[in-house]
Amino acid sequence: MADRDAHFMNIALDIAAVGRGAVEPNPMVGAVIARGEMELARGYHERFGGPHAEVNAIAAARRSGVDIAGATMYVTLEPCCHQGKTPPCTDAISAAGIARVVSAMGDPDPQVAGGGVEALRGAGVQVDVGVCGPEAEQLLRAYCKLRKTKRPWVICKWAQTSDGYLALPPGSGRWVSCPESRRRVHEIRSWCDGVLVGISTVLSDDPLLTDRSGRPRVRGVLRRIVLDSRLRLPTDSKLIATAAEAPVIVATVAGARVAEPQAAQVLSAGGAELLELPVRDTGVDIAALLDELGRREFTYLLVEGGARVLSRFIESGLADELLVFVSPQTAGTEADCKGLPAFDIAELSGRLALPEHTETRIGSDVLMNYCF
Repeated sequence: MADRDAHFMNIALDIAAVGRGAVEPNPMVGAVIARGEMELARGYHERFGGPHAEVNAIAAARRSGVDIAGATMYVTLEPCCHQGKTPPCTDAISAAGIARVVSAMGDPDPQVAGGGVEALRGAGVQVDVGVCGPEAEQLLRAYCKLRKTKRPWVICKWAQTSDGYLALPPGSGRWVSCPESRRRVHEIRSWCDGVLVGISTVLSDDPLLTDRSGRPRVRGVLRRIVLDSRLRLPTDSKLIATAAEAPVIVATVAGARVAEPQAAQVLSAGGAELLELPVRDTGVDIAALLDELGRREFTYLLVEGGARVLSRFIESGLADELLVFVSPQTAGTEADCKGLPAFDIAELSGRLALPEHTETRIGSDVLMNYCF
């Protein structure tokens, strides 16, 4: 039975992941209904505010005319037992006559947290928890962090040359990373709630920071966040020019509106939201920023630089994941590299205790992935 349980749970995990970017801040959940070795129906949580995976699997069985009374449901997260945007899944499961529920893990949401298991057992349903638990926890790590700490999952992303620079010398081309890597970055942006850079990056690169993956965004436009303690964001920047289409949050220090009244007025008039936060190390307190983004139910925050901003998140222990696109290109000689921003994963690994990582070939680049 253990092999069978793992088989169906792995299917449930695979289909759960399809909901990434559409269900947050809810969890990605998949459900499979089976009798013995035979799968009867499946479903996943498809969009925020919509039916949960368990209800979708039961509905799929009914559409197919399949009898699921006495069957087993495999679900990647403990079924909910409270009335939210949808009715309790525990009620739907017991009403459908499901005899056994296998859950990969418990739900850390205080509104559930064991209550779903208790409700099902109280209704006479056999419940087993823990099948493929580590895999489910990996899938739901951002959801679990948001529920437990009320902060988003922080992904620090950068592209570097093989010799550790974030840019190429003048005349050597604009892009450090290959086209395939840049497409992957937009895929990542497509399921993130916000993308963050420092003001130095804006002043040097004038980035757009939008999601150009082509994927539909169920929960609204990607929010662009700039750490800018002195309100230096240019009013003619691409960010301000597109603020009406994609929100811009200027994370600044408390008192910035008073210290820089003209800049504050112009940026606000240009459509930017000024978010005043406490000061830490002469800049914006990024821990306080994460608290605020958590209150806004951000699940994923993508930090794209520059070097000082990346270093602040990583060295303060506020980064949850590193995505490093390493190009085979080199910046060149010492003279070529003069003035180029440097941020090298090899140097970082030698200085900090980074976790084990995986490596994936993407085009001509190598993607190094670290999870803390």
